[in-house]
Amino acid sequence: MKQELAILIRLQGIDLELRKINEEKSSAPKHLEDLQEDLSSKEAELDELNERITEIQKRKVDVEDEFELENVRLGKSQKKLSSLKTNREYQALQKEINEIKKANTDREDEILTIMEEISSLQGQIEERNKQVKQYRKQIRAEKKRVKEVEESLDAKIVTLTEERQAVSKDISPSLLSQYNFLKDRRDCVVVAAVTDGVCSACNMNIPPQLFNELLRDEKILTCPSCQRLIYALKVS
Repeated sequence: MKQELAILIRLQGIDLELRKINEEKSSAPKHLEDLQEDLSSKEAELDELNERITEIQKRKVDVEDEFELENVRLGKSQKKLSSLKTNREYQALQKEINEIKKANTDREDEILTIMEEISSLQGQIEERNKQVKQYRKQIRAEKKRVKEVEESLDAKIVTLTEERQAVSKDISPSLLSQYNFLKDRRDCVVVAAVTDGVCSACNMNIPPQLFNELLRDEKILTCPSCQRLIYALKVS
């Protein structure tokens, strides 16, 4: 019985190592996923900045066109002043000229404000472009690292799987079936030691009669609380 128990413990060790490797393999791309998420965020910010700068550049062109058209109108109105015959007509046209001048002054101020915003946006776009390039560089390096890690872990999985198949051959089919059933439901911890009548896996007391039977080491028993395969661990 001790020999079969030892094989089961060895099998459990292999399965625990396989579980650890598979968890490591699953977590390997996590940093890559974080980098890709950050890159998507920066690309979205860059798109928004480009859309904004396109909008205000269009507005700048519109204001400049308005400014030029009103400047032409201003010139015509100023030339017309000398040909007016009544004071009333002169004052009305002068008022119109003053309004055009004020409106164009406001347009000039708006153009300057737009130019300042364009300059600021261009600086932000340049910075975002640098960040995007840096993230893409990091992602390329991380993809290479993840691939190397996964290839290394896959090689270990192949070796351990082959070892598991070899070890499983030395266990009776019925016991192996019981072990595999419990493995999937007990997170790979199938075989547990019992010390002073307590199962080390579920920390529940084993009935005294069952514990005495366990000490005789005549057959592999199961814990009545967690159904794991148990063995007595004698403390000297």
